[in-house]
Amino acid sequence: MPLPRRRRYPAAPLAIVSLLIFLVCPVALLPLAAQSPSSPAKRSPAKPAPPRTTQAEAELQKRIAAAQAARASGDAAAIASANQRLIALALRELAQLRLIQSALPQAVELYQRSLDFEDIPDTHVDLAIADLRSNHPDDAISESIRALAVDPNNVRALNVRGLAWMSKNEYLKAAEALEQATRLSPDIETMYSLGTCWLQTSDPKSQERATQVFQQMTQLVGDSGSLHVLFGRAYRDANDLPTAIREFHKAIALDPSTPHAHYFLALATFAKNEWTATPEIKAELSKEVENYPRDYLANYMLGFIASGERRYDVSDKYLAVAVEVNPDWPEPWLYMGLNAYAQGDTKRAEQTFRKAVETTGSDEARSNYEIRRAYVDLGRILANSGRTEESEAFLVKARNLQNKVLEQGQQNVAAMALAGGVGSAAAIVPLNSKSESAAAPLVPANTDPFARVDASVMTRANLTEKQRAAADAQENQFRSVLGLSFNDLATSEAVRREYALALGHYQEAERWDPAIPGLAKNLGLSAFRANNYPEAIRGLERAISENPADTPLRAILGMAYFGAEKYAEAVATFSPLGQRGMQDSSVGYAWADSLVHTADLKQATEVLGEFEKENHSTSDGLLLIGQLWIEIGDYAHAIDAFHQALQSDPALRRAHYFAGQAYIRWEHWTEAADEFQAELKLDPADSDAQYNLGFVYLQQSRTNDAVELFQKVLAAQPNHANAHYQLGKILLDRGQLNDALSHLESATRLSPQTDYMHYQLQAAYRKAQRDADADRELEIYKQLKAKQRENTTAPMGH
Repeated sequence: MPLPRRRRYPAAPLAIVSLLIFLVCPVALLPLAAQSPSSPAKRSPAKPAPPRTTQAEAELQKRIAAAQAARASGDAAAIASANQRLIALALRELAQLRLIQSALPQAVELYQRSLDFEDIPDTHVDLAIADLRSNHPDDAISESIRALAVDPNNVRALNVRGLAWMSKNEYLKAAEALEQATRLSPDIETMYSLGTCWLQTSDPKSQERATQVFQQMTQLVGDSGSLHVLFGRAYRDANDLPTAIREFHKAIALDPSTPHAHYFLALATFAKNEWTATPEIKAELSKEVENYPRDYLANYMLGFIASGERRYDVSDKYLAVAVEVNPDWPEPWLYMGLNAYAQGDTKRAEQTFRKAVETTGSDEARSNYEIRRAYVDLGRILANSGRTEESEAFLVKARNLQNKVLEQGQQNVAAMALAGGVGSAAAIVPLNSKSESAAAPLVPANTDPFARVDASVMTRANLTEKQRAAADAQENQFRSVLGLSFNDLATSEAVRREYALALGHYQEAERWDPAIPGLAKNLGLSAFRANNYPEAIRGLERAISENPADTPLRAILGMAYFGAEKYAEAVATFSPLGQRGMQDSSVGYAWADSLVHTADLKQATEVLGEFEKENHSTSDGLLLIGQLWIEIGDYAHAIDAFHQALQSDPALRRAHYFAGQAYIRWEHWTEAADEFQAELKLDPADSDAQYNLGFVYLQQSRTNDAVELFQKVLAAQPNHANAHYQLGKILLDRGQLNDALSHLESATRLSPQTDYMHYQLQAAYRKAQRDADADRELEIYKQLKAKQRENTTAPMGH
């Protein structure tokens, strides 16, 4: 016969909705042997920082030793392999610590990074747990699948998969995974999850299976009050209040001091009685406080009930304990404020209301926007004391939140409060009165895996000072290990000339432990080799500050500034190098070129002269020297350098071309033509030489010859902007307006930042009587000219 349809919970008073959201989240069981009901010291234990297992510590030491041995061997490949394994384990261990510290986004990032170095099932399971606690069940399922693909009997993976399906209300899928886990390894926590899962299906047969599971749990660990409290919570979450109440009574019968038994009995009875606080309910809560005077939840509930009954002194007594135990939750502050306001103590009311607002933060939706009551009364207090502007701000907030309450409706609120059920991600955290839930204070999520945990996050972890100190010590150890390991891995990559990889790993080493000797230098050198000049500068600047006398390092820093086009900084860095720096095959040229860019031509001439003394023996060196003499403006000296290069190698490419460039700057048109013609003999298809020779022909009034060359350039390079420009000018002068416009439009399209091209195009538009287009181009010309006035364009002008 089918069971009668159970009625739903009556709607809860709005003030305790947030509290209920916390309470309906089932949590994993602590080992029952550790839950001695007679020991108040074990009441609602703080989430402990479990000691690292001997096995984990031994494995870490084993990998550290392997990394040290690899380093001593000098084998770059062995060093890389050993340190990758060490990094993987250290990242995973640090991620475990982040879970304990409630820094969930960082834990996820660290597990993911660990998998980059060692892809093993256990880390996928750890990541799945972090994902589940972060309320990302789909990600948790995906990670559990990856673990199970390698090890189908991985009990931890099956457990997490089951909990993730439960959080999605997919109870049959959850039961399948949890049953398999139970068969492989009967475990009290897994069995409890399985039992609550069956209850949530609302199928009579599933209800029977849940009862069987709970019986198996009793057989496995023995009967106890704590066990029946857990059974009662499971039935309550399944909306079976009568059975839940019976289980709570059984717990009390076995041991009246069973943790949470009186509290949960009171809460279940409270719900059954349409949220009317009967003497029986208050008596049960009082017994809970008698057994455990600093229980947050029981004290808060007694304070809440007494406030509603206008027994303000009694209410404040309990609320004060709740605030002392849990100062970061706003509800006790709110009701203390309401109590004070009702008694006319506006000063104390304002203080406690402001504390409620502060601890609520952006989580205004908690307790069905109950914080609006603080906004209303604060608004009245402020208005009565003449603080009208601030008063109106709070009253506007109150009206906005009231509208949201009306939209949501009271029945929906109760449904939300009770909907968390067994699907909460909290199902994998230890039982404690600050279990992470929808009612927990909101804190900003920090996803930076390198950052230390913020104090506001640590508050949620509920660790003792001793536990925090132990966690800090562990973190310092992991940071040291990770810093050295990433440093050694990067060094092995730099030895193999994998500079980009090395740079990335040096950067990670720096984030973990910036105090590693020589790290800044190694980072800067790898960045320089990878042509990442900003990072090279950052690292090398620090290295130079640590050792200002390191001349080779100073030279490389100067080269990094030069590569980053920070010419003034390059000059300042090169200057202490003196004559040796001027004569260096790399530094001297960069130094002289930097001086040219800073318009110090006198000093540039001196540096280049010294550079030339030591670097004139090679053709390539002479080409560089000649080009820099062009920039300095010493064209004769430049041409001499190019001709010296040609004497040693008459077929040297680009020497004639650069000599022609020098002659153009010098306005020696005949000699320039000779040089470009000589370059074209060596390479007839050289478009640059063709274009420049055409430019020279224009200066010699050989327009037809110039046109022929420009057309050749465009045949080979249709997007040569300057050739289009020169042809456009010539055609415009010849009156071939349409063809001229075509070339000039192409020129400005290909080189939109070249001011004189826009000027020539506007002239062509005016001849075509397209005044609007002409005005537009003229305006563009003016704007570009203002920005580029100091720029020079060579070899052509207007």
